[in-house]
Amino acid sequence: MHQLSCKAPWLFNGDGALMNITSRTCLLFLVITTLAWFSNHQNLNTTVVILNWSRLPNVNEIISQICTNLLDDTVHEIIIWNNNPQELSFYLSFPNTTCPQDKLRIINSPANLYFQARFMACAEVKTKYCFIQDDDYLIRPRIIRALSQRMESRRLSSIHLQPPHEMLTSELRTITIQDNIHATFAWLGYGTIIKRSLAVDFLALLDQLNLTDEEHKMADNYFTILGNWLPERWFDPGISLGGGQPFTVGSEGEERNNRHIRRAADLLNEIMSTNRTWPYVSNFQSNRYTKAITTAPCQQSACIFETSINLLPSNILEVYSAKSAVDILIVEQQRKSAVGENRVSHYLDFPPSNAVDGETNTAFCSFEGVGENDWVSLQLLDSRRTIDLGLVVDQASATLIEEANTETSEDGINWILSDSTWTCEAFTKDETGRLICKEQLDLTTHYIRLRMSRDYRQRLCIFEIFV
Repeated sequence: MHQLSCKAPWLFNGDGALMNITSRTCLLFLVITTLAWFSNHQNLNTTVVILNWSRLPNVNEIISQICTNLLDDTVHEIIIWNNNPQELSFYLSFPNTTCPQDKLRIINSPANLYFQARFMACAEVKTKYCFIQDDDYLIRPRIIRALSQRMESRRLSSIHLQPPHEMLTSELRTITIQDNIHATFAWLGYGTIIKRSLAVDFLALLDQLNLTDEEHKMADNYFTILGNWLPERWFDPGISLGGGQPFTVGSEGEERNNRHIRRAADLLNEIMSTNRTWPYVSNFQSNRYTKAITTAPCQQSACIFETSINLLPSNILEVYSAKSAVDILIVEQQRKSAVGENRVSHYLDFPPSNAVDGETNTAFCSFEGVGENDWVSLQLLDSRRTIDLGLVVDQASATLIEEANTETSEDGINWILSDSTWTCEAFTKDETGRLICKEQLDLTTHYIRLRMSRDYRQRLCIFEIFV
């Protein structure tokens, strides 16, 4: 904690009365400032865990971004688990870092423990949450902050960040069998926040299952499947840093991953066929797949974008259902073929994250016309009295925006219809003919939603949302 002082020449001018008043003012200032400092630092509920293997310059960049932006309100500590045999040290390995030494903990592993290392590190932290990522992606600090806030407000167990191609894979691998199996597969390396207790329970489960050394090391392949619940997942393109040698290379690496995914699914079948209680594994029968709401964090503002618009055919998971958890890769291919190349390409090219990526040359577009009560929403993560919203859209979408019902909410559950109106005007003077639809809202709540007033044949396309 920084040393606080409010001593100034004008406070001590020899006038006893003035000195008495200003001394009390000074004391009050110190008390308020101290309480504010402790309040902020009680919010340091997240530890960042990064695996290092062959991309030390990337690690340097990642931790510098975090230390510059998140140590005051989100991140308590950064752990670098070094799987490389060449040892790291604070002064020699990170001479130019912006991180204070007491905020950076380096663990030089006695051997390459691969992915299980991140769970081992997380299990030992002092904070409630761990943010886990690989060393080849840069996640913007505001998104890590948004993840931490979401975990706290929604009481979630985990949230995964995924680029569009990985989100598609997870959607197509979603399996629900009777009332007891409801799982999917998602990598953690693109950025995942989990409860520390989850890492503890997961490691305990792996020990009880008597897995081989290789299976322990490939822990990422088992994490989401053995959890037996459908974690929240956000579209996020991330910033690829590249460099080094990737772990999964070519068909051999792909087959290794698939082998462990099938093994995890087989273990889930075995677990759910027993009557015993296992750590980590969810057995809530109500945790079934429902109509998905897709989510993407804003890249340039403190907000979260969501939509109820179907990105895939609404019945695709039911039509091609799994009879056993080990069918997870088979139904993925069946569903992908049924969706078709055109819709798959559209899914990858026009994801929800494009609406809030800070770029007006990308867009989130529905694949087909939107329906009555389909909606898009924005959750604001910072406090403000008014909000100026701007949606960059094409001409057809401007009509949808102008006719939509604008709603606000305090909790994202109960909505109040607003009497605000949108005005759309030219955004660009080129041949694209894009418009920006604007509205200023007096805001005492943190959620804004645009709900379609009727069925439309035309698609909704949002190129960018400005807040």
